[in-house]
Amino acid sequence: MGLQDGVVTLSTYLAFLGVAVILAVTPGPDTLLSLRYALVSRRAGAFAAAGSSSAMFVWAALAALGLAALFEASDIAYYLVSLLGGCYLLWLGARTSLTARGRFRNAGVIAAAGLQEAAPVKTSTTTPRTAYFAGVATCMTNPKVGLFFLALFPQFTPTGTSPLFAIAVLGGTVVATVYAYLIGIVLLVDAANRWLSNPRVTGWIELVSGLTLVGLGLYMLVTGGLGLLP
Repeated sequence: MGLQDGVVTLSTYLAFLGVAVILAVTPGPDTLLSLRYALVSRRAGAFAAAGSSSAMFVWAALAALGLAALFEASDIAYYLVSLLGGCYLLWLGARTSLTARGRFRNAGVIAAAGLQEAAPVKTSTTTPRTAYFAGVATCMTNPKVGLFFLALFPQFTPTGTSPLFAIAVLGGTVVATVYAYLIGIVLLVDAANRWLSNPRVTGWIELVSGLTLVGLGLYMLVTGGLGLLP
């Protein structure tokens, strides 16, 4: 693998960086969450991305310290976290879908009034803290993130190094890559703000995002429930 005692060669690090990029661009709950909050504001989207990235760094630390091995050794622990994550994604997806319904209603009112352009629906209850902790909760209730780090670290961690290397260098690389991608999504949405100011457009985006989150939540619930059955 290009590993030396206590040293990571450039070719090995570039291979690891490639894996991190693939992970970042693979659509998942974190991407949908950043997109959903970016529709509210650029700041909310950035905080959601920061929350997901922070939680991913925690998973990296847990994996490096061996705590994430609990999910590999204990099916019950894995499925319980899956159930928790499924419930959270269902709630988040339902909430996003309801927001989309409000946008469609707003579009109908504007169309009835004969106006050409609509102001975006305000979401006064959304604060940076709300967006940040939504990102944390979404990532921390996804045990697959922990298993990803657990499977990846041994292949790229040189012998004789401390867990700090895996946390700081490998975990930091993945987190920075994912965060850069999520911020790119947020900035892209913000750049298209004029087009997205149409409540019908944002309504459809949020509806698709919400239904996808509901689907992911159902999948995690079914996986966790079937796994706990005797």
